[in-house]
Amino acid sequence: MKIATISMALIGTLAMTACTTMQTNSIIEATDQQVRACKLLGPVNGSDAIFVGLSASIGSKNAKAQAMNEAVRLSATHVAWSIMGTTMTNEWVGKAYRCK
Repeated sequence: MKIATISMALIGTLAMTACTTMQTNSIIEATDQQVRACKLLGPVNGSDAIFVGLSASIGSKNAKAQAMNEAVRLSATHVAWSIMGTTMTNEWVGKAYRCK
């Protein structure tokens, strides 16, 4: 019984430290209208099914960080979101753009 309690505490601690770190960037979150004259680089998305419900804010931050990190890899200057994290899905979906 004592081993099970220790194992659960360890799993909980590991889960809380499994956060995605957003890379440093200067990407601007924009609307579709703001990026209409920009070059589309591709889709970006992130999701986190681990942290939902009471931990939704952690999951949403992780998912957004994943998507923004993809935008960094694409050398984007702007991201226009079509889906912004919800407490049920923690999914961020958007398009990365390079604007002059």
